[in-house]
Amino acid sequence: MPRITQQTIFARLWVALVMLWAGVRILAVEVWLVGYGVNIWWFAAIELTSSVVYGVSSARLVHALARRDRKQSARWGVLTLFGYVLPDTYMLSSGRAMPLATYVIVISLAVTFAIIALVRTRTSVMKVAVTDAG
Repeated sequence: MPRITQQTIFARLWVALVMLWAGVRILAVEVWLVGYGVNIWWFAAIELTSSVVYGVSSARLVHALARRDRKQSARWGVLTLFGYVLPDTYMLSSGRAMPLATYVIVISLAVTFAIIALVRTRTSVMKVAVTDAG
């Protein structure tokens, strides 16, 4: 029977948190943006699918970076980026006549969370590298 490692537990917890955040985003779009032409069912499908892709690929990206595996890092990095930008791209491109503030808020949040994700990824890579070395 395979042993469940601490890294596996953290990766699964990360995917669960990403899915929880997806639920919050779907509710926010339902409340604030459906009236501007964003189809909530398409958004929900894209958000949930992208969240799984983002959650799994970002967890695997950390491990690939810690191993200094450039090929796998590139692969998981592209999938992570795809999973991150697809829902916002759909939301911003499908909405019609949304207030300027909507674009500013969505783009600002996306950039802010991307910066946080980059910093946390770097920290996680260092922790995994230390754990694997020790």
